[in-house]
Amino acid sequence: MREIPAASASEGARFCRLCDIMAEMPEDVTEYADRLYRLLDEKDRADEETIRRRLSVCGSCPKQVGGTCLACGCYVLIRASAERSRCPKKKW
Repeated sequence: MREIPAASASEGARFCRLCDIMAEMPEDVTEYADRLYRLLDEKDRADEETIRRRLSVCGSCPKQVGGTCLACGCYVLIRASAERSRCPKKKW
């Protein structure tokens, strides 16, 4: 994690969650998500319409940046693909 200077010495060090997420992101998230989707049991996979609907909601959410959810740190494509997944902001 990248350290961000604290506003005062009493606060200690803080970390930039987005910087940490971006540093760990695979080059091709779509390929990574596709591989994980294929590893899910068929009963645990969301259908294509559900995935599209979820991604549409995520696409208009201010917490989604570059395919990553800043509310929880997940890749939205991966979270949207699992049947039992839920939005951390309860939007779907």
